[in-house]
Amino acid sequence: MPGKPADPAPDLTPQSITAFMVGLQSKLATFSIQREINTYRSEPLLAILPGVALTQLWEMMAVMENTLRLISALVLLASMMGLSAMMLASLRERQREIAVLRAIGASPWFLLLLVESEAMLIAIAATVSAMGLLSLGIHLSADWLAGSYGLTLTPVFTGSTMLQATALILTLTLLITTIPGVAAYRRALRSHL
Repeated sequence: MPGKPADPAPDLTPQSITAFMVGLQSKLATFSIQREINTYRSEPLLAILPGVALTQLWEMMAVMENTLRLISALVLLASMMGLSAMMLASLRERQREIAVLRAIGASPWFLLLLVESEAMLIAIAATVSAMGLLSLGIHLSADWLAGSYGLTLTPVFTGSTMLQATALILTLTLLITTIPGVAAYRRALRSHL
């Protein structure tokens, strides 16, 4: 409007400065400037080198990541022992079935294959359901994690790490269930119909 005065520009002067970034022409002066700022007596100041601070942060995160890897390895070991115990208990309940199979001519390899295939089905079902639940959990919490903590997580099940972990789980399943398979064969030899 012609008769109305323009709004004055807002005052953007900060009340206090909490951080600012300093760029230097010489990299050799970095540590001397840092020391001067840290020992400045008129004002309590602290000079931080971003590269060094980030390196320390990643070192701390590496310790946490290794701790989580150790915990997951222990959980995997406990799961494998639980699977073996479950298979042994299941075979104890099905002792008569195994004796009948042996009586009609089932070979020890057939019994071992039977036990191994049952364990592999359990391991594959558990792996697929775990990946599905992980994917669902990440999908449901992605917006909250991004908004609250600035974390963006994406479920990646095709990476080499995930394929190696799946191969390790299935290999351990095969190895750990040989104990119940051999036990099934030995019990079948000793049992009487």
